[in-house]
Amino acid sequence: MSAIDKNVDPLARLLAPVVRQMLIAEVERLAAAIPVAKPKATSASKADDDIMEACRQVANAADALAQARFGVGEIAARKSLERAATFLGRAMRKHGRMP
Repeated sequence: MSAIDKNVDPLARLLAPVVRQMLIAEVERLAAAIPVAKPKATSASKADDDIMEACRQVANAADALAQARFGVGEIAARKSLERAATFLGRAMRKHGRMP
């Protein structure tokens, strides 16, 4: 049910959209002024950071290979994926996460 009814003063009907826009603008201004909470720093270790970076490289190389499949650049994409996988394996072994 709407706050604007048939019995509302015509002046109030004309002012309602204007007041609504002013209220929305003020809410947006106040919301923009509120500082955004920064995410807390995780207690991830250097090992986890190294491994996650290596995983990102493997994922990016796999994406590149999927895009280059059966076309120009497939061989380079395969070699890039092999290098990234080797780097990931090295990082895992370095931090004792892989035999």
